Amino acid sequence: MYWRIGGVEHYVLNLEEVKGVARPRPRSATFSGTQDSTMGVTRWASSPCRQLLAGATAQGVYLWNHKPFAQLSSLVYETTEFGRIVDLVWAPSGDTLFVALSRGYIYELSVQRRGDRVLEYVFATQHYFARGPGEENGIGGVGLAQRRTFRLPDTNSDVVCAGAAKYAMVATGSHVYRMTWAGALKSSVTVSEVYGRGGDVEVVQMGVLGDTDMEYFVFSDGSVRIIGNVGDSVDMVGDNVQTLDGLDATALDYSATSMMMAVGTTTGTVYLYALEGKQLHRVGRADGNGRVRALRWSADGTAVACVHATGHIVMRTLLGREVNSTRVGDIEFVAWGVGARVFAAGARNAWGLGFARAMSSAGNSVCLFSDDMVLVQARGVDEGAVWRVEHVAASYAGANAPIRVAACSADGRVAVAGTRGMAVSTGHGRWRLQRAARERIVEYTALAWSGSHVAAACVDHARNTARLEFWMGGRALDAPAASIDLDARAVVVSAHGSAVLVLSEHGMLSEYALAAGGAQVELRRAVDVAACGVDAHCVRQVMWAPGACGDSGAAVVVVQGAQLRVVRDGRASTVGRAEHVSISSVNIGSMHSAVWWYDGMQVLAAPVSLDDFMSNDTRALDRGPSVHLPLDFYPLVIAADHGMVIGLDQDSVGTHAPMLRGTLFLPSLLSHMLHTSEPDALMYAASFEHRGFFAHAMEKLLHEALVNDMRLDRTVRMLA
Repeated sequence: MYWRIGGVEHYVLNLEEVKGVARPRPRSATFSGTQDSTMGVTRWASSPCRQLLAGATAQGVYLWNHKPFAQLSSLVYETTEFGRIVDLVWAPSGDTLFVALSRGYIYELSVQRRGDRVLEYVFATQHYFARGPGEENGIGGVGLAQRRTFRLPDTNSDVVCAGAAKYAMVATGSHVYRMTWAGALKSSVTVSEVYGRGGDVEVVQMGVLGDTDMEYFVFSDGSVRIIGNVGDSVDMVGDNVQTLDGLDATALDYSATSMMMAVGTTTGTVYLYALEGKQLHRVGRADGNGRVRALRWSADGTAVACVHATGHIVMRTLLGREVNSTRVGDIEFVAWGVGARVFAAGARNAWGLGFARAMSSAGNSVCLFSDDMVLVQARGVDEGAVWRVEHVAASYAGANAPIRVAACSADGRVAVAGTRGMAVSTGHGRWRLQRAARERIVEYTALAWSGSHVAAACVDHARNTARLEFWMGGRALDAPAASIDLDARAVVVSAHGSAVLVLSEHGMLSEYALAAGGAQVELRRAVDVAACGVDAHCVRQVMWAPGACGDSGAAVVVVQGAQLRVVRDGRASTVGRAEHVSISSVNIGSMHSAVWWYDGMQVLAAPVSLDDFMSNDTRALDRGPSVHLPLDFYPLVIAADHGMVIGLDQDSVGTHAPMLRGTLFLPSLLSHMLHTSEPDALMYAASFEHRGFFAHAMEKLLHEALVNDMRLDRTVRMLA
């Protein structure tokens, strides 16, 4: 999840010229119109790589760099012969823009890297008068140039919008056209066929749900329609079509990473849907104020940024919890940058907001990382929380920012990786870096601390191989202590004691451990979770279920999209909705451990008995949660030795670090244990008697028993 840090950067859009760029004279002396930028930018589009932003006025296309924010190039059309610019969309390759004009024409623009020069192009009355690169007064970066112009078959109605994914989509008042990125017409269908019923409506937004063959359409009456099995022809009957009525939808976005769809409405409410198979199921709802103008999922699919008509950017979690709201101004568009940075824009102004996100931690610390720094909670919440802020070494961050993956050890040391290489903190403001030769060629995709070692999954671009490396955290990063080649790129790495789990992009889950005094890596066992229906690209967490150690038929707990799933005996079952999961030890009497997960509103727990642990049985998860703990903040860590859930305050805004919060789970867990085993509850409570919060925990337990009139006699005996 993401939390605001730092201030808000404000930019005024300059739509008149690109600084340092000469405006060449057009080859034609006749003009049917002049550039009108009084309305400002009316359409925005973020590139697939999230580094570039394209904006369109009625007669011009502009290109900006995301960070640092700078205008790179522009194309100004000195004619209205083909109509005004209605929409623009990026090709997945990131080197092509389709610009849709109201009178049924499509401009194909190339996004070209031109070394040290980028020029602005001016078009005369005919589209084929596009000029090539100039010779003087260019600026470094990326530029725009026009390739071709296409004309849609139907010119009797104006173009209203465009969408893109694997192919381009253009909608007029009467038809929807599907085009290849080479400009060839794939197929077409009437708007009335897509809508599926009578009525005079227009398509206001459309696209494809990630890599699926499912298209979505938002209509002017606020309804949403999902059409599956889209090919050269579409059968719009039966299970191929799903209609979402009564939403008053205004904006929609889909995350292929989390398989979640967010729909904004006129009332400000955001509805969240999970894609399961070929059907969308509503899994969350978040109320808000003011019409939703735009929304966009983060790259990792864990947060959705929503723009409201009130001028607020609201950050919501995977299942809809609001964690941050910032008012900036009149906004029409929002996009995520390469790292944890959000860009918002209106017609004449733009804003940049910095965020930090949570990293995996081997201890009880809450740890965050932004594009170039880390924040580590140095002491427990009951001891007075203190944030330690460490800026990543400038020599590393300058060339490799933003930070993409990070992990924190039990003693507060942090390992981070950006576009290339890795850096490890000493915990005292200093960083250990890799040699420059390695840093340039190695990309780290996942990190985890295993004891004193950093387990790092990487891709060696020089050898074109994937590896798992173990680095000693307290030593220079000259060479790994041990490494082993992997069959495929790793997407998730997690540590379990001395064992390290690695999930590859092909869906193979492998367990590795250091052997021979830490000089070699051995493969212990492997499970093909892809064969059980698990999509590795959508998995954020993976761990062995309690009791899995040493069992060849071990059960695996995964968080895939918004689902908590258990994989065992060649099949995967769904436990419930979850944003993240953790496992804590109890080891009291007949109770061994507990599996905890957060469902967007409350923390849930399924206690695991010693018998279930010894037999590697997952029936505790199959039965569902026995402990329910509603929270008014976002949980990040289950501090089992403190009897607490620790997280961050959802109301934290401004330039200060987020506020640490905690609440006791001890009363809720004791209440469950009193029902299953009174002696176990007494022993478990006794292990917390030395804690300062113990008396308060007992008061809460008694209050719960009095309110619910359950197990009151047992509670009184325990307190006595």
